[in-house]
Amino acid sequence: MKRYILWGVFVLLAAFTAMALDNARLLRFPDVNGNRVVFVYAGDIWTVPTSGGSAVRLTSQKGMELFPKISPDGKWIAFSGEYSGSRQVFVMPSIGGTPRQLTWYNDVGVMPPRGGFDDIVLDWTPDSRKILIRSNRTPYGKRMGKYFLVSLDGGLEEPLQIPEAGFGSFSPDGEKICYTPISREFRTWKRYKGGRAADVWIYNLSDNTSRRLTTFPGSDQIPRWYKDSIYFASDRDLKLNIYRYDLKTDKITQITHHREFDTLWPSGRGNQLVYENGGFLYLLNLDTGKTDKMTVNIRFDDPNILPYMKNVAGDIHSADISPSGKRAVLDARGDIFTVPAKSGVIRNLTRSQGVREIFPAWSPDGRWIAYFSDQTGEYEVYIRDKDGKMPAKQLTRDSSSWKFPAVWSPDSKWLLFSDKNQELQLLDVKEGKITVVDRADRHDIRDYTFSPDSSWVAYSKNGANGQEAVWVYSLSEKKPIQLTGDTFNDSNPTFSTDGKYLFFMSNRDFNLTFSAFEFNYVYTKATRIYAAALTSDVPKLFPFENDVETVKREVAKPSDKGRKAKAGSKKKMEKVSEVRIDPTGIDARTVAFPMKSGRYSYLQAVKGGILYGNESGLHKFDIGKKKDSIILAGVRGAILSADGKKLLYRKGKTFGIAAVQPGQKGEPGKLNLANLTMKIDPVKEWRQIYVDGWRIFRDWFYADNLHGVDWKAMRKKYAKLLPSISHRADLDYIFGELVGEMNVGHAYVNWGDFPRVKRVNTGLLGCEFTPDTQMGRYRITKIYQGENWNKSRRSPLTEQGVDVHVGDYLMKIDGYNVTLKDNPYSFLEGKAGRHVPLTVASGPKLAVKRTVLVKPISSELELRYLDWVNSRRKLVDKLSGGRIGYIHVPNTSFEGNRELFKGMYAYHNKEALIIDDRYNGGGFIPDVMTGLLERRTLSYWARRGVKPNSTPGIAHDGPKVMLINHYSSSGGDAFPYYFKKRHLGTLIGTRTWGGLVGLSGNAGLVDGGSISVPSFGVFGTDGKWVVEGIGIYPDIEVEDRPEQVAAGHDPCVEKAVQVLLKKLKEKPPVPVKQPKFPVRSGWHEGDIH
Repeated sequence: MKRYILWGVFVLLAAFTAMALDNARLLRFPDVNGNRVVFVYAGDIWTVPTSGGSAVRLTSQKGMELFPKISPDGKWIAFSGEYSGSRQVFVMPSIGGTPRQLTWYNDVGVMPPRGGFDDIVLDWTPDSRKILIRSNRTPYGKRMGKYFLVSLDGGLEEPLQIPEAGFGSFSPDGEKICYTPISREFRTWKRYKGGRAADVWIYNLSDNTSRRLTTFPGSDQIPRWYKDSIYFASDRDLKLNIYRYDLKTDKITQITHHREFDTLWPSGRGNQLVYENGGFLYLLNLDTGKTDKMTVNIRFDDPNILPYMKNVAGDIHSADISPSGKRAVLDARGDIFTVPAKSGVIRNLTRSQGVREIFPAWSPDGRWIAYFSDQTGEYEVYIRDKDGKMPAKQLTRDSSSWKFPAVWSPDSKWLLFSDKNQELQLLDVKEGKITVVDRADRHDIRDYTFSPDSSWVAYSKNGANGQEAVWVYSLSEKKPIQLTGDTFNDSNPTFSTDGKYLFFMSNRDFNLTFSAFEFNYVYTKATRIYAAALTSDVPKLFPFENDVETVKREVAKPSDKGRKAKAGSKKKMEKVSEVRIDPTGIDARTVAFPMKSGRYSYLQAVKGGILYGNESGLHKFDIGKKKDSIILAGVRGAILSADGKKLLYRKGKTFGIAAVQPGQKGEPGKLNLANLTMKIDPVKEWRQIYVDGWRIFRDWFYADNLHGVDWKAMRKKYAKLLPSISHRADLDYIFGELVGEMNVGHAYVNWGDFPRVKRVNTGLLGCEFTPDTQMGRYRITKIYQGENWNKSRRSPLTEQGVDVHVGDYLMKIDGYNVTLKDNPYSFLEGKAGRHVPLTVASGPKLAVKRTVLVKPISSELELRYLDWVNSRRKLVDKLSGGRIGYIHVPNTSFEGNRELFKGMYAYHNKEALIIDDRYNGGGFIPDVMTGLLERRTLSYWARRGVKPNSTPGIAHDGPKVMLINHYSSSGGDAFPYYFKKRHLGTLIGTRTWGGLVGLSGNAGLVDGGSISVPSFGVFGTDGKWVVEGIGIYPDIEVEDRPEQVAAGHDPCVEKAVQVLLKKLKEKPPVPVKQPKFPVRSGWHEGDIH
C-alpha cells in the first residue's frame, strides 16, 4: 500500500509544479536573434532573454502556434498558427501583439505527428521583407512540401524553383539556400540509415545549380548557414548533435557532444544557435563553439492541466450487459460505469484517475463485475460487487502481458481470457488459481466460450497450415481436444443452450466471383454457420420432415390443482444437463444451417436458435421453424444477457439494450448517456497513458528481444520529461522519442485528445496564378485538367459552362476586387464546396470581362498528382515514340492497386513498361501486384476473321523498369524487392525508405490516442533479415537532381526510356504470327510420339 501512496504524492506534486515550472523542459521549436529567444510551450509561443529567466507568453489561442522565427531586424516573429480554422502563416511584433494573417491557401489538414505540419515557417530573407515557408503543395503527396516566399506586405506567396524540400535556411546574402531535399524531421526513427536519410545540399537560386554537401548514411538535417560554414544536426555518433561543414575545406567537425538525448530543432541568427535537448534549451556560440544550457521558468494559468468535466460517451472502450438486461456495464476513459436500461442513475464504480480499468464483464449470477486494472503497474484481474460498495478484490498477480476480454462461466465460478503470449487461461474466481488451457503458435486466441454446464471450454486455434480449428477443453480432465480439422478455417464456436450442439462459423464455400475487367476471379462470401452434434445420440438438428395425418384424441382437462402445480414448477431453476462431447465422427455429425454463405461477423446461441450478424444487420434464426428474421438493421454484433432475453448492441455512436425480438426498428432501448460524465485530471491521465503506451509497445512488438533495447531503461529515461508536460501533444512528442529508440519503421504515434480549432476550408480553383506587375492583376497561367466525373479529381475551371481559360486575368472573387496587393485566396476563405462568382478578363486592356459561377474545391493535391502522372506519360510517349507504357503506383493500397491494374489494362500492349514506384506510400503487401507484373503469355487462341486472343488476357512479355526513390516506402519497399526477386526487370533511381515491418492492429490508449506497434517483420527465403532499415538498392543509380527537375526534366524517366529502348533493340519484340488454319480432312498433321 505504501507504494501507491508515494505514487499519488508524486503525481500531486507534478500537478502543482506544472503551473510554475522553474528550469522547465519540453521547450520546443526555438529560435534566437540578438538577446531574444522564442520557443513553443503548451502549444503557444513564448519569449525569454538569452540570459534565461521567466518567459513571457505571446500567444494563447486554442490551436497550436508553432515554428516561430524572428526577423533579421528583430522586429517581427513569423509563425504557423490556426487562428483562421486552418494552418496558415502569421506575423506579429517581436514584443507581442495581434497576429496578422499572411497566407490563406488551404492547408492539407491535420496529419499524424510523423507527417509534421503544413505551412512551416523556416527563415526570413536577409532584408526582413519576406518569409521562407515550406508548404505542402506538391504532386507527390500531402506530406511532401516545397518552398514559398511570403511577403510581409501581403499578396500571393511566391513559389521557389526547388521542387521538394525539408528544412532549410538562406545564405547570408540570400542568394542560396542550404537545405535537405528529403524531409524526415518529424520522423523519430533513431539510428536510421535507410534511403530516406537526409543529406545537406546547397541550391543556388540565381543560376539554378545545386551541390550535395554530405553523404553520411545516417541523418544530416536542419542546416543553418553562418559565414563560410553550415551547421546541422547529425547522428554520426548515434545521437543527434550539431556539426559544422566548412565550405572552404569541406571538413566536417562535431561541435556538441550530448550523449543522453538527441539535439533537435536547431535555429538561430548570426553567431547564435539555439536548440532543444532533453526538453531543455541550449545556446551555442558559433564563433567560440561554447554551449550554455538555458534556465527558463514558466509561470501561467495553464488550462491544459486543469481537471475538467467531460461526457465520455465518445470514449467507450468496451461494454457488457447485466444478466437480466436491466443495466449495461462499460469502461470509458479508464473508469467502469453501469448504466440503466431505462430508469435510474449512472454509477461510476471505480473513480480511479491515473489508473485504467477495461473490459468489464458481469457475472451470470448478477453478483460480480470482473475487469482488468493497471493499478499495480501491470493489468491484473479484479472483481467487485455490482454496486461498487465494497472494495475491489484482486484475483491475479505478477502479470506481464496485455489481456483480452474475460468471459464468465455460466455458474459464475470461472473466468476465461487470453493474452499477448497467445495463452488461453482459466481463472478459478474463488481460489485465484490460473490454469493455462492452451497456447497458439501463429495467432492470438481471440474467441472462446463456456459450455452451459460450465464443464467445457470451446475456442478456435490455428493449425500447422495457419487455418483455425475448433478445440474444446474439459475442466475435469484438464486436456484440450481438437474437434474440427484444419482443412477449412473454423471459428467463433458457441454451445447450444441445451449443450447438445456446438455452433461455429467456417469458410467452406468456394463462391467464384469474376472480375469485371478481365478473365480473373476470386472466392468470396465463403462463410456459413455450422452445427456439430456433440454426441451421436442427440437428435438431428434439422430432421427430415414428413407430413402425416394424426388422429384426434380427447385429452382430460387438468384440475385447478394440477394447473397450479404445473405453473409453480416453472419458477424452479431449470437444471442444466451435463454436456458430453464425443470427438469421434464429429465431422459426419456436422451440418450447415439452411442459410446462404456470406460475410458473417457474430454468432451466439439463444434458446431454440442462434443470433448472427451480416451486412444487413443482426439476425435471429429459429431452428425449429427454420425461419430467419432480422432483429436490428445496421447492427452486426451484440452481447447477449445471461438469461438470453436481452441484448446490448452498438449502432454508430448509439448503445442500446433491446429484446431478442425480430422486426425492431430504429434504436430500440437506446441508452441515455447524457450523464456519463467524469472529472478528468490530465496530469494523472497522461502519466497512465505514458506507462500504458510503453507496455503496449512491449507486448505487441514483433521481436521478443525488443531489438536488444533496454526497454525498462527507456521508460525511466523519458519519464524525466513527464513533469513538464503542459499539452497532450507533448506526450505524443515523448512517445515519438521513446518508440524511436527501437530503431524500427512503422513505430507511429497518433494524436491523443486535446481541443481542436473548428475547421474552415478555403476554396481552391485548380489553377495557378502569376502576378502581372504591369497590369496589376493576377493572370491564370495554368489550369489543372481533372476527371470531373471523379469527385476527388474535380477541376472547377474545367467544368461545363465555366468560361475561364489560361491567359485570363482575375478581376473579382465573390464581388471583391482583386489586385496584386491582395492574396486572392483570402476571398475564398470558407468557400470550399460553395458556388462563388468569379470575374475574369481578357483581350486588349482587359476589355472583355465575364462573370461565371464556380464551385471551389478544398484540395488540389489530386489534381497536381494527376497532372504530374500525365506529364510523365507524355514524356515517355515522346521519348519512346509511343513504344513504352508508363504507370505510376502511388501506394500499395486501394489507389495504388487501382492505378496499376488500370495501367496494365491500358498499356499491356506496349513493347515495354515503366512502373514508377517513386513516392509510393505503401499499404498492402504487394504480392498480388507483383503477380500481375509477372504474368506472361501462355498461349494464343485463333478466331475467324479477327485477331487472336491470348491467355492470360492481360499480360506483358516485354522488358520492364521500375523507378524507385527515397520515398518508396513500406509496401513501396516490398514492391521493388519482389520485382527484383522475381527478375522482372531493372531498378532505376535511389535507395528506398527501408521500412518493411508490418502493422496488424494493437490496443489503443485511454483517451483515443494510439501507438502503432510493428507486429511482424520481413525476412527472406534464405533465412536472413531483408529490407528493413536499409531499403532496396537500384540496379542503376539515378538522382533526380533538383535543378534538373526544376528545368522540366525527369532524370529517372529519361534513363528508364534509354535502358528500355536499348533492350528492345537487343531483343526486338516478336509479333504474334498466327499459323495458317489446318487442313484435317485426312490424318492430323501432328506426329504422334
